Order: sequence, then C-alpha cells, then structure tokens
Amino acid sequence: MIGERIREIRHERGMTAKELADKSNVTQGYISQIERDIINPSMSVLSRIAVTLGVPIVALLAQKEQSTVNVIKKEKRTKIKFADVNLEYDFLTPYGRDKSPEAQMEVVEYRLAPKSWGSIDMMLHPQCAECSFVLEGTLEYHVGDEVYTVNAGDCLYLPPAMPHQLYNPGDVEVRVIGAITPPCF
Repeated sequence: MIGERIREIRHERGMTAKELADKSNVTQGYISQIERDIINPSMSVLSRIAVTLGVPIVALLAQKEQSTVNVIKKEKRTKIKFADVNLEYDFLTPYGRDKSPEAQMEVVEYRLAPKSWGSIDMMLHPQCAECSFVLEGTLEYHVGDEVYTVNAGDCLYLPPAMPHQLYNPGDVEVRVIGAITPPCF
C-alpha cells in the first residue's frame, strides 16, 4: 500500500526509481522493495522519500480524499507501523495527497510500547498544532527542556513549531487519540 503510493507519486513527478533512491540516500533496490510492498521503510527513510517527492508523509500513507461525508469502518482504516519507532498509527480521518481545502485535520489513534520513545529524534511541525488525548496509560511529552506527563483522561495541546518527543514511561502500552491541524503528518 505505501509502496504503491510512492510509485504512483514518483511517476506523477516523472522521476525514476534511481533518482528517488539517490535523492533519498538509499539504494535503488531498497526503493524497488518498498514499491513492491516487500519491506516497510523506516520512519527516517519514509520522511526522506516524502521530502524528495515534495509531499507530506501522510500522502504516502492515507486514503484518497473524497469530497463527501465518509464513514471509515474500523477494518478499512489506514494502519501504519514504522520499522524504526515503537508507534503504531491508525488514521481515523481520510486524507488525500491533493491537500485540498477539505483536508482540515488529521485524527489518529496511536499506540506506544512500554518504556519506549515514539521517535529517535525530536519531531517538529512548523505550522501545525496538535492535541493528544490519552485513552490508556501515561505519555510523556518532552518539549524542549520541559517534560509534561499526560495520564489517561488527560489532554495536551501543543502549539505549532515546538520540537517534541514522546515517551511511554509505563509498563503498559499507551493509547492516544491525536488531532493535527492543518494536516502535516
């Protein structure tokens, strides 16, 4: 699924697999395996591919956007698990690559394994605000030098342009509903 979208966007850009590989700092064989859905790329590789293709990461992951009311059945939601982070994403809203005005937010449910970080590096959404509501467990938001602890039932709002990292300090998986606006995953 990810591979199919990468290939589709690469073709739209008139780019060869070798060009994408070179600009994304991976081998052509690696791109080929991704595009054939043989392997799942790491978050860092997916991020480099998205930058090279000039699209947000979510454009490589999510459903095509529709201009009508959508009911997204549980079994039809886009689900993503990256190879290099302990986060699993379940997209609750449809999202398309066209960035049309209809795409006003992203809502995801994500899960973070016990005693693990959500990413290797700080995440930064320069123009996107996010809100996280913890359903189960405890989540730490590391924002600059501050640590904010968010327990089940608590909510954290993060303004745009604040570098942050997520950490699950507990012994159980943490479940969170997150909203990002405008979409910028």
